[in-house]
Amino acid sequence: MARYDHLPIYKSIYDINLYFFRLARGFPKDYKYGLAKEIEGLLTGLMDQVIKANNNEDKTDELKEGLVIIERIKLKARLLHDLKAMNIKSYKFFFEQLIDISKQFESWLNWSKAH
Repeated sequence: MARYDHLPIYKSIYDINLYFFRLARGFPKDYKYGLAKEIEGLLTGLMDQVIKANNNEDKTDELKEGLVIIERIKLKARLLHDLKAMNIKSYKFFFEQLIDISKQFESWLNWSKAH
């Protein structure tokens, strides 16, 4: 099995998981056990996609699915922000991290297609 914990994308996703899990503790119950749990599941699923992609010779499908997961997270995070469960500072930081991770997925996908 290929190593994955040394990959910058894995580290970025792990860090955003820690950030969001800690952030979600302060959400109102309505959101903590609804949207926040959905985002937490998607974030951990994103780590799974990196592991799957790193272990497959053809990484295309896993990387594309990772990009879809990121879009789903962005949508749900925006809902949390619009519902006033996530303040603007947290939302901005979270969204910037998602954009960075998305760029890493895109770069890896482009590299994968070229090889």
